[in-house]
Amino acid sequence: MFDVEVPVLIVGGGGCGLAASIFLSDLGVDHLLVERRESTSVLPRAHYLNQRTMEIFRQHGLAGDVYRVSAPLANIGEVVWRTSLAGDGPLDGRDLHRMDAFGGRSTAGPYAADSPCPSTNLPQHRLEPLMRAHADERAPGSVLFNQVMEGFTQDESGVTAVVTDRVTGRSRTVRARYLLGADGGRSIGAALGVGMAGDGGAFDVISVHFSADLSRWWPGDSVLITNFVSPDGGIVSRYGMVAMGPSWGLASEEWALHFHFPAGVTPDLGEEASIARVRELLKLPDLEVAIHQVSKYHPEAVIADSFRVGRVFLAGDAAHRQPPATGLGLNSAIQDAHNIAWKLAAVLDGRADESLLDSYEVERLPTAHRNVSWAMYAFRNHAVAHAGLGLFPGQPPEATKANFEALFSDTPMGETRRVRADEVFATQRVEYQAHDIEIGFAYETGALVPDGTPPPPRDPMGARYHPVTRPGHRLPHAWLTRGADRVSSHDLVGASGGFALITGAVDEEWEVAAKRAADACGVAVTVVPVGAEPDAARYHDADGAWAAVRGIADGGAVLVRPDNHIAWRGGEGADEDLTAVLRRILGHHDTTTTRS
Repeated sequence: MFDVEVPVLIVGGGGCGLAASIFLSDLGVDHLLVERRESTSVLPRAHYLNQRTMEIFRQHGLAGDVYRVSAPLANIGEVVWRTSLAGDGPLDGRDLHRMDAFGGRSTAGPYAADSPCPSTNLPQHRLEPLMRAHADERAPGSVLFNQVMEGFTQDESGVTAVVTDRVTGRSRTVRARYLLGADGGRSIGAALGVGMAGDGGAFDVISVHFSADLSRWWPGDSVLITNFVSPDGGIVSRYGMVAMGPSWGLASEEWALHFHFPAGVTPDLGEEASIARVRELLKLPDLEVAIHQVSKYHPEAVIADSFRVGRVFLAGDAAHRQPPATGLGLNSAIQDAHNIAWKLAAVLDGRADESLLDSYEVERLPTAHRNVSWAMYAFRNHAVAHAGLGLFPGQPPEATKANFEALFSDTPMGETRRVRADEVFATQRVEYQAHDIEIGFAYETGALVPDGTPPPPRDPMGARYHPVTRPGHRLPHAWLTRGADRVSSHDLVGASGGFALITGAVDEEWEVAAKRAADACGVAVTVVPVGAEPDAARYHDADGAWAAVRGIADGGAVLVRPDNHIAWRGGEGADEDLTAVLRRILGHHDTTTTRS
């Protein structure tokens, strides 16, 4: 009746869809991925990979390959604002502000303490082929490009889709229990009648991906991003540029230059015009430039009304789209896939009730609202920084130039202007030092058992992260040792869909309770005793990092989900009904916990 039958059909082969394929493979779930494009992305757009994403890649065996080709932390730790890259005028090539960023330089301490994985930078056109190779290796013949889904229907037991090979024109009928829409919002959400609400944005951003040797002019080996604020005025006076590798720092061969035109201006996006624009904006009239791609996108901050309709789930750009500020787009998409994958696996093999899948929207929709609103806030805050220079929309060029001359003047008022500018520029740490925004998101309800404790303090500027084992939060990172091995607390769960029960001392009662719960629910529950003293039977908390964040007494325990979020904690011993706890997390609501 059907040409292909699989448990899960993934539509979309970008970062989100490829991540979902990799995670489902590791969880033992057969699936089919179809992507309409011939190949992975040829555009470098998304590039910053935050610590939470790298932790997920570490869990699923991708981090090493990513780090081998991505930017070292030493080459991404600074963001600069300048008047221009080069030029020989008195206002050219002047620094306006420098900010340490992304866990590099002065921000290194908390980032390194809170995660086993540094942030990194790898543009999308290099990341996606790497991810596709991993997906192909784990699910041979199941990751298909040049395949377009023409349409789908769903019923009580599954989804039926028609998929057409764009080369041969042959169509096939695919039957799946569930469909994951990771198509960037092209069709699936609209077909379901799901609206996207929010801010549609006001202009298009032009991106020019090009190669050039800028080693003589780039403002430092540690600089990833340079934002330009030109004293000249003109139709493009605010723009930014990012190093895109494949070598890094001053050795970077490729770059992405981003700018926008005023309303009513229709730009020439041809190769010759783009080369001329790059030379003009960088003030390097003789620069040898090779254009790779010129593209445009429309920054928006929109979120789907729902992330689930029946047996169809929306993830990534199909569920939420945000401006590039804070780099939350691709990172959020990969984290969506991570959240839904283990739940699909648990339901498909009968370990969990279908209701567990409801927790995907319950958990990820509020997170999307947090991330999208933050990204738009950080995006718009650039205008605040410009105002700190005395620049305002509609200001005539001569007024702009006079402001810059006053800013750089060797006068008391010039000094005052520079100090003010530094203070205002420092507010852009909401974008470049957003440590808590990146790893501190938490689920208040969902596949977890709340313990009634209040959330940790919130840093209004999004920088300071507070590690806690409160249910719904990401498991805090702590280095542990066992024999000669040094592992992160994040390594205790693994990639195959099991839970970890972290206890204090070696406790036979917890071992018995965990085995009883595991047998009753059909899931793996690994008991991980962590102690303050070296002991072959337990992990050693050598520097006390785990003791500082565990939030439980020696006799208690913390139950960690397959996605390294806390499911439950509590107890002074194994008198808790762990089986009831686990059944509740897995959606079996016919039982209750003894304490919740």
